[in-house]
Amino acid sequence: MINGLFNSNTDNMKRLFTSILFTCMAMSMVAQGTWGSNSADSTKCFENFNDFGALYNSKSYLDAYDHWKVVYEICPAASVVIYKYAPKLFAYKIKDTQDSAMRAGLVSDLMSVYDNQMTLYPGTEAKLTAKKANDHFKYNKDYNEAYVMFNDALQLDPSEVQPSYLNTYFKVVLWMYKNDSIDAEGLLNSYAAVSEAIQLQSIRLNKEVRMLTEKDTLGTISSREQRILSIDNRILGQASTLISNIEKGLAPVLTCDRMNLIYNEEAFEAHQTDATWLRRALKMLGKEREDSTGTSDCSDNPMYYLAAQALYDMDPSAQAARSMGLLSLKNEKWSEALTYYQSAIDQEADPLLQAKDYLRLAFAHKQIGSLPSAKTACLGALNADPSFGKPLLFLAQIYAESAGTCGNNAFEKNAVYWAAIDKLYRAKRIDESLTATADKMISAYRVGIPDKSISFQFGHLDGERYRITCWINETVTVRF
Repeated sequence: MINGLFNSNTDNMKRLFTSILFTCMAMSMVAQGTWGSNSADSTKCFENFNDFGALYNSKSYLDAYDHWKVVYEICPAASVVIYKYAPKLFAYKIKDTQDSAMRAGLVSDLMSVYDNQMTLYPGTEAKLTAKKANDHFKYNKDYNEAYVMFNDALQLDPSEVQPSYLNTYFKVVLWMYKNDSIDAEGLLNSYAAVSEAIQLQSIRLNKEVRMLTEKDTLGTISSREQRILSIDNRILGQASTLISNIEKGLAPVLTCDRMNLIYNEEAFEAHQTDATWLRRALKMLGKEREDSTGTSDCSDNPMYYLAAQALYDMDPSAQAARSMGLLSLKNEKWSEALTYYQSAIDQEADPLLQAKDYLRLAFAHKQIGSLPSAKTACLGALNADPSFGKPLLFLAQIYAESAGTCGNNAFEKNAVYWAAIDKLYRAKRIDESLTATADKMISAYRVGIPDKSISFQFGHLDGERYRITCWINETVTVRF
C-alpha cells in the first residue's frame, strides 16, 4: 500500500496520503503500546515517525535518516516500515559520510538493522540474509564473509534470493576461486546453487507468464495483470542473462575434460547417497553446450550412468527420470526413453523444462515410427512453452519425411511440404535465433512441393485452401 502511494502521479497528493497513512499507523501502534515504555517516548516516536515518513516521501533522505534514527532507537518494534526503508536511508547517509570510522559504524549499524528485522519479523530470513550479504559486500568488499552470508541465504530458501543478489554472489565466488579460496568443485557447486535458485524462481514466474499471456491473447487481461506480466518477463530476462553471463565466464571450467576430473569414480563413491551431489553432477554432466560441432554434453562420462541410476533409485524425481531418459536415448532404447520422459513431464513443475522433455519424447516416438505421437509431443512442448521454436522445426521435419505416405496421388502426397514450410515460418516468428536453420529447411522443402501443372491436373489452383488428411490433419494454402 505504501509503495502504491509513493508512486502516485501527484506529488502533493503523495505527501498528503503518505502523511495520513503514517499518522494512522502511528495512532494505531500507540494504542497497541509499541511506541516505547512511557508517554514521552510515545510522543517523541509518534512525531519522528511522521517526520521521517514525510521527508522520505519528498526524497529528503539525509534529513529523514535523523528522524528515522530516533524512532529506531526508542521504539524499534513500532512498525516494519522502519526496516523497509532503512537500507535506502543508510545508502545516502553512508555516501554522504567522509570519515572512515563513522562510515564503518554506519555499515555496522545497517547490518544490525537487518538482524533486528529478522528477529522482530520472522519469515523472510532468506531474503533479508541475501540483502544483508549484498550490502555487506557493497560497503565492506569482504569476500569471505559475504560468501558465507550468501550461502546461508541459499541454504534457508534459494527461491527468495533475487537475481541481482545472485549476480553479486557469483562475483564473490569467482574471486574466491581465482584466489584459491575454493576449488573447481566448489566453484561448480556455487554455480549449481545459483542455477537451482533461478530455476525455483522461474517455475513460479513461468507459470504466471503462461497464464497471463493466454489472458493477454484473449483480451481478458487487466491493467494490473499486464504490469505483473511485464515485471515477470523482465525478471525472467534478468535471470536468463545472469545464467548466460555466468556460463560464459565458466566456459573454461565447464569442459568435459574438467568435468571428468571432478565427477570421477572416487567422487561418486564418496557421494553416492548424497542426493544433492548426484543432482548437481547429473546437471553439470548433462548440460548441453554449443560449439563449432553443434550441441553436445558430457553424459558419456561413466559417472553419469552411475549417478543417474543411484538418484533414480533413491528419488525417481523429474530430474532423475530426465537423466535416465537421456541415457536411454544415447543407448537407442527408445521405449525406455518414452517411459522416463513421460515420468519427467508428469512430475515437472517448470513449463520450460517440461517443454524440453516433450521434445525429447517426440524424438523417441519418431524413432519407433509413431509419428502421430511425435506430433502430439511437439504440440505438448509448444503448449508448455509458446516461445519454444525447436518443436516446430522438428514437426516440420517429420512432416517432410512423411511425404509420399499421406494421400493417393502426386499432389496429395507432396502437399505435406506446405505444412512443413508453414511450421518453419512460425518457428522463425517466435524464435529469431532459428531463422538461419529454418530458412535452410524452407529452401530444401520448396523443391518438394507439388508442381503447378500437376496440381492443375488434379483440380487445385494457386491460393486454394487444401486439407491434408491422415495423421497430419492440417489445412494449407496451395502456393507455388
